[in-house]
Amino acid sequence: MSISPISSSMMSMYVPSAGAANKTEQNDYEYQLILQELAAMGIASSGDKETDKLKLETAKTVMEMMQSQSASSSRQSIPFEDVMNTLNLTVTGDLEKDYETTIDKLDYEIDLASSDEEKEYFEALKDQVETEYNSSKRDSISFSGASQLASVNKYLLLGIY
Repeated sequence: MSISPISSSMMSMYVPSAGAANKTEQNDYEYQLILQELAAMGIASSGDKETDKLKLETAKTVMEMMQSQSASSSRQSIPFEDVMNTLNLTVTGDLEKDYETTIDKLDYEIDLASSDEEKEYFEALKDQVETEYNSSKRDSISFSGASQLASVNKYLLLGIY
């Protein structure tokens, strides 16, 4: 089998296109970034780019879910939300602010009450809001103490302390 002069000269002139060379460099660069992000998260590399890419995407998704859960849990549950809805008040999630807004609105309604029955109704709502507010304040104090103790226990178990 012989090689023709035309094909042999064409073979020596073959140079990979710049696009193909850049793509290889980008893939290597991309993998280096993946490895850096995995290391920053404390996740060991598998040595396979696709597996590591999947690990990174999964870890990011889990972190986003945890952040969104912590953001939603930072918004306090308002125990007297039903009363606020009855009074057409907007719940902000800030217990103190919602309490003050609700009490102000109830005081206003008590002052404007046209009958004794209406006045008693709004006073009963005010008593309910105050009771639920005070109860939730007590619960949040004991809950925050329990969560702090849980955090300390976690660090002790992990040997961080």
